[in-house]
Amino acid sequence: MEHLQSRRDFLKTSAKVAAGVALVSAGRPLLNASAEAIAAPSYPFPYKRIDPDVAEERGYRAYFEKGGCARGAADALIGQLADDVGYPFNQIPIDMYANGATGYGAGSLCGSLAGAVNMIGLVCEPDDAKKITQELFAWYRKAELPIYQPKMKSVTTVANSVNCMESVSHYMEATGAKMGDDSRKERCAGVTGDTAKKTAELLNAHFGV
Repeated sequence: MEHLQSRRDFLKTSAKVAAGVALVSAGRPLLNASAEAIAAPSYPFPYKRIDPDVAEERGYRAYFEKGGCARGAADALIGQLADDVGYPFNQIPIDMYANGATGYGAGSLCGSLAGAVNMIGLVCEPDDAKKITQELFAWYRKAELPIYQPKMKSVTTVANSVNCMESVSHYMEATGAKMGDDSRKERCAGVTGDTAKKTAELLNAHFGV
């Protein structure tokens, strides 16, 4: 019964979050119209080393500042290269990841993974991207998260899944936390930082930088 209630709490709250994200995003134009045509970037985008520790902290912070795990992870990775390299990474609007919050509002793929695998897809050839994505997913399923806990000590749990529903529900069952609790938000912010850091480590290893 307690497990059922936590899942109901998750679904009810995630639906509200998804609705709020949609309203916010609808009011923001993704890109300003430009009088000058910009050349389409070649694929894959050129990769530059991402500092894993910077990605970790930025992902955690962006969870709160940008709004959720998908935008948090995307900002930690794509946003970091937009700042460090500029074009073409600065052409990717981070708000396009708004719909990834709470597993796309359906408890499906964790938004932090969604933001991360988009980064992988931008800089890797398709076969390499598939391989690195599976490495990231395998890590996420079995890691005791959150690892990054800058503000409050949190219980760590193993998701055994890449889905937001299982990942968050296991934490809520272990702690008694609700979706709207600050402790749950801190936990998911930490997981966002963890996922961004792991992705940076995998990409750096792949490119030998």
